[in-house]
Amino acid sequence: MEGSAVLAGGRVLEFTEGTNASLIVSPDGRRLITEVQGILWSLPREGGQAIALTRPELEPSRVAWSPDGSLIAVCGYQGGGFHIWTLRPDGSGLRQLTSGPWDDRGVTWSPDGTRIAFASERGGDPVAGSSYSIWTVDVRSAELARLTDTPGTEDYDPAWDPDGSRLVFVRAGGGGGRTLASVPADGGAVTVVRTVDTGVLVGPAVGADGRVAYVHLGDAAPPFHADRATLLVDGEPVTEGEDVSPVSPSWGGDGRLFYVADGQLRVRRPDELTPQHTAERIPFTAALSVPPLAHPEKTYDFDSTSGEPVRGIHLPVLSPDGKSVAFAALNALWVMPIGRHPRKLVQADASEYIQMPSWAPDGRSVLYSREGGPQGNGLIGVHRHWLDEGRDEILASGGRLNATLSPDGTRLACQDSTGNLLIKDLATGTERTLVTPLGANGLPSRPTWSPDGRYVAFCDRNRLNQRFREGYNLIRVVDTGTGQWTAHQPLPHASLSDRGNAGPVWAPDGSAMAFVMESALWILPVRPDGSPAGEPRRITDEAADHPSWSGDSRTLLYQASGTLRLVDRDGTHRRTVSVPLRHSRRPPSRSDITRVHAGRLWDGTGDTVLEDVDIVVRGNRVVSVEPHRARTPSGETRLDASTCTIIPGLWDAHTHPWQYTYGGRQNSLMLAYGVTTNVSLGGFAHEAVRIRESVRSGDMTGPRLFATGELIDGSRVAYSMGRAHATRDGVRRSLDRAVALDQDFVKTYVRASAETMREAARTAHEELGVRSGSHFLSPGAAVGQDLTTHLAATQRTEYGRAYSPTGHSYQDVLETYRSGDFTLVITPFTAIALLGADPALAADPRVTALMPPWDTALVEHYAATPPTAAAQQAIADEMAVYRRILDQGGTLALGTDAPLAPIGLHVHLGLRALRAHGFSAAQALRTATVVPARVFGVADDLGTVEPGKVADLTAVDGNPFDDFDDLVRTTWVMRDGVVHRQADLVGAFDTVAGRRQRADATDWLEVSRRLRREPCCAQHEFGI
Repeated sequence: MEGSAVLAGGRVLEFTEGTNASLIVSPDGRRLITEVQGILWSLPREGGQAIALTRPELEPSRVAWSPDGSLIAVCGYQGGGFHIWTLRPDGSGLRQLTSGPWDDRGVTWSPDGTRIAFASERGGDPVAGSSYSIWTVDVRSAELARLTDTPGTEDYDPAWDPDGSRLVFVRAGGGGGRTLASVPADGGAVTVVRTVDTGVLVGPAVGADGRVAYVHLGDAAPPFHADRATLLVDGEPVTEGEDVSPVSPSWGGDGRLFYVADGQLRVRRPDELTPQHTAERIPFTAALSVPPLAHPEKTYDFDSTSGEPVRGIHLPVLSPDGKSVAFAALNALWVMPIGRHPRKLVQADASEYIQMPSWAPDGRSVLYSREGGPQGNGLIGVHRHWLDEGRDEILASGGRLNATLSPDGTRLACQDSTGNLLIKDLATGTERTLVTPLGANGLPSRPTWSPDGRYVAFCDRNRLNQRFREGYNLIRVVDTGTGQWTAHQPLPHASLSDRGNAGPVWAPDGSAMAFVMESALWILPVRPDGSPAGEPRRITDEAADHPSWSGDSRTLLYQASGTLRLVDRDGTHRRTVSVPLRHSRRPPSRSDITRVHAGRLWDGTGDTVLEDVDIVVRGNRVVSVEPHRARTPSGETRLDASTCTIIPGLWDAHTHPWQYTYGGRQNSLMLAYGVTTNVSLGGFAHEAVRIRESVRSGDMTGPRLFATGELIDGSRVAYSMGRAHATRDGVRRSLDRAVALDQDFVKTYVRASAETMREAARTAHEELGVRSGSHFLSPGAAVGQDLTTHLAATQRTEYGRAYSPTGHSYQDVLETYRSGDFTLVITPFTAIALLGADPALAADPRVTALMPPWDTALVEHYAATPPTAAAQQAIADEMAVYRRILDQGGTLALGTDAPLAPIGLHVHLGLRALRAHGFSAAQALRTATVVPARVFGVADDLGTVEPGKVADLTAVDGNPFDDFDDLVRTTWVMRDGVVHRQADLVGAFDTVAGRRQRADATDWLEVSRRLRREPCCAQHEFGI
């Protein structure tokens, strides 16, 4: 046997059902192979105990048996790319048939056993993109042949005709995979076999008599699920009411169809769809041993007031003369002469957010972005600070970001909130859109000018095809006069590390660009038009971010895991730039005593609600909970909440810092909706540390932040804060940086291989003492990760292994979460439809004044229409899975994935969905209080209202234990003993400029659509 699912130590999971599992029967009909949770299992035709054939690293899918029964072909992801592999039916003899940077998916064996057909991106262009076509590989020689090549279509899921003369496959156009087509086995004209008007077709399989079986998934009825998954043969349904797996069925020699439905292995005759002819169920048990889960060991000090060095130096940039550095830290703009102490130029109000410094070419001023300005509309604008005069002026407003001045100082390049590249003539004030971003999922990088001012370059992401959203972070160069552009990769199929920290940055002499790739600093020689003039050269071997040039193009500044470095352009003379800046926590004095008179208190420890009690807070800690005293003792401050219900401060256990478009609104919104702690599950690493320190020091309003760096990804990426890696060295640099920055979580993303996931988990556990997770139930649990960050989200395979297209999870999913050790962070996206059941939520000033206008428009859009029956069913289906997991001892922590979902508000929508579908009020609230505190290792300090705990309280105007909808009426929160009132948080943004924003003629709903294109999940909810 090549591999086994039995791993040393740990716990054993026993599977008797498979979510989105597949099933094939051997040519002699005696054996079956099923793929359940990323493992191939072998079992007798009659069922029974399954034997593991593969290890988690292979991640096999789309399995095919050779005609003589001697080999199995699979699509495997081992090593970080999809390729074709073969192995013997006992698991031995694993062999890789295809390789390279292109993905190969969906296998089928020719009737003579000499070739395997598959779908591949091969033959395309890594910059322009490549759609899927049908290919074959010779099993003996590995010779490749292309069979289809039709621009504008995606061809996949091939299946051979029994005589070997043709292949049937799915062809997808703009409406998705609605066509079954056929092509000769040696290539040629494509003919249409069958089309459908709705839904998509999946996994054709051709029987010995030429009949074609396939799965038809119904339309995804917003907000989430396909309305059916039916097995058909030649257009006629052979199942009714079964939730059929979205993979190819398997024909037996006797004309029976083997398939998976409702999580069960089944077989039936296609012509027997009557009540008396039910499908035969094939029982099985598969035992998977997974590693023991680590418990967080990181120590958090919520009381220390001692000073600590600032590590959150954000977006440092070297001055043109090479003698000073501008940067953001502690919510302020700083300039530091190298070798001296930094000088604070601008301190933002705690509700605002300063970011994105850049030098004017003459070095006399620094540009930066910040909310406000009298001629603005309440969104982020570009400011200019003159160093000699101390004068501040606004250069652009209305949501303008990542600004840089042209070399002659006359033009401003910047982006709007959706990432459009804008050029503004400062003399005339005219502004024009130069280009729009190629991809979605965050802003492109900051623009950088060519020395002659003709070109602007930046990092943008392409999309390789329409089946999967990932692509490469490219260097995109735009002619500022014509808007014509070109795009380049520093190496074939190579990706810049991310779109926030990695450049490119054009050398002032025009000879090269600096950028970060594989988390190291590189130099690429370029021509005057920005095209590569040679091979790139790596000049550091440590983690690098935020490169910038000196004006003479001889020196580079970069950031190495919180430390600033200078290096000569040839990689020599590396030296550290010290930043003597410290920060400290500023909690209330231990002599300050606040007595909170609570009309009701739910302390989070059980189901009981106490009435008429006092919560006594000394400094930042609760010291007692006692019966209410009518008279406030001398020396104490009374806080009257006698008409309120006090609960522990709420958590949002899945957010992303998106301050570069939301600014200070993101933090204020969370506090205004009662959230005192939020967990970042992916963001720019240095920015996350900066926010964590700024909130800790009181320089920034907001909930405390548990910080996570960029999403550890593979060679392809989607999000701007996804960190691309094609090498182990690159992964190690990023993980070393996570340790140096003291991250609170380590997250891997869609294209990270199982090996990378395992190493990330090891680093999190052994070097940081924190948890690690991803989207993947498998191989996540099998490689030692601690949790999934959703139940269902973007997967690297066509369909994941946690949630069927119709919205169901089966025993394998429940078994993995059952013990509660492996945690599920739930993100109930379907709950957005509940806005239509309570449209008054859209009139709340937190929506109309505090949210940015694109989110206001989104909320108003959903509030305008009552939830449809399909939306209500989607919510019920999702909550039913959570309820079943909880009933089996699972651990559920509530997150929102904000700002994909409306910040703050969606915590309440998610809680309402839980409460409406079988969760008691206390059970629902625990998912957003004590449970996340336990999951992230701080339950000794946070999550409940008890003596000795940190004073995190949320005051609710009403009684959510009588009417759960009252919960959204949060009037104030106390975080770390400091009170933040909703009225003050809203008032900071309910200004003249803010009212001008609401009167703006911009189609903000369209802006919302553009910001939420290609989401990681919930495409139907937020695609509107």
